[in-house]
Amino acid sequence: MTPTPPVTTPTSSPTATPITSPAITPTPPLGPRPLRVWLPPNFAPNKEVPGGEELAAQIAAFESNHPGESVEVRLKQANGPGGLLHSLLTAHNVAPDVLPNVIALSRDDLAAAAAAGLVSPLDNFFPAETLEDYYPFAREMGRAEDVFVGLPFAADARVVAYNQQLYATPPLTWSAVLTGPFILPGGEPAALTVLNEYLALGGALADASGKLALDSQVLADTLTLFQEAQSGGIIPLSTLAYTEPAATWQVFRERRAALAATSMQWYLIERERAPAAAITLIPVREGASFALADGWAWALVNTAPEQQERAAELVAWLIAPAQLGQWTQAARVLPPRSAAFALWPSTQTAAYVGEVLAHTQLQPSTAVLARVGPPLRQALDDVLSGRATPFAAANIAAQAVTPGQ
Repeated sequence: MTPTPPVTTPTSSPTATPITSPAITPTPPLGPRPLRVWLPPNFAPNKEVPGGEELAAQIAAFESNHPGESVEVRLKQANGPGGLLHSLLTAHNVAPDVLPNVIALSRDDLAAAAAAGLVSPLDNFFPAETLEDYYPFAREMGRAEDVFVGLPFAADARVVAYNQQLYATPPLTWSAVLTGPFILPGGEPAALTVLNEYLALGGALADASGKLALDSQVLADTLTLFQEAQSGGIIPLSTLAYTEPAATWQVFRERRAALAATSMQWYLIERERAPAAAITLIPVREGASFALADGWAWALVNTAPEQQERAAELVAWLIAPAQLGQWTQAARVLPPRSAAFALWPSTQTAAYVGEVLAHTQLQPSTAVLARVGPPLRQALDDVLSGRATPFAAANIAAQAVTPGQ
């Protein structure tokens, strides 16, 4: 409390009454500003989303273990105007005081943010061994131009859901797929199912000079596989109507398909609604099966060094195996590091997850998919609709990716 200024009593002297100033109580120094974290709504720390309550508890535990520290979470749309990357760029240019300290970014947005100097390299904050138990696809996902800029915390992969009552063992090859319907997201712009098969057959996405390209012969072989599956009554023409893995999963869950190419996350979220479901890799004709994956990573925003050190402590806490293992299981996403996955309970679901993680590759960037996806989707459409042979459709797709070849 500020003391009351002393009262003076006038005398008979004509001198002026002395004036005394009130004593000033020093303002206590302010604590550090809250650590700001930007997240997309699907990772919000609330009970409305899978894993939200677990994340809230982990943030509260961090605050408890760091007296005087507080964490402020703000939600931004995943992409587009007002999304995470757009908001980060805008704040950096016009309102740096509202920048977050930590941000969750998709793989492509992480690369864009790094190129713009919005996020910091992590080598000075995390030792090299931090990445040792990350799966190879996740280590690749956290790098931009070969610089370590992100720590992945969530992933998803393309897989096949199949009915165990019809398939006693996982149908890992096309010769093992004997009963349909097998529904693919055939209308998906990125054409990831076709791309997965193309890559499994040894197809490349660049020519000898390094230019983006498709191998027309390998693509023709790929399209022939889908044509043969259609001729055998396995893949229906209706598969071309499905544009995303959420739609194919719904068809499978409603028992309108024996198999469906979908995403691992849809199975993890809704496995209780499809008790006969099992998960495996997309079948191949030959060679090794694998899953194409993508995900999200934590990044440190390019702010003052002392703020970055505090932010690094928060990220280190959230990606520690104990925390990440619990959160990924609750959030129903793939864990990007093996030490976190090792803490999942030993269940049949964990066995499926382990098999997928052991055979996962990072999918091409959005920029690459925007170039190769539409021609691949059109080629599948033309072949299944009977408008073109696999060879003709493959040549058209290859020329669309690399005009004039």
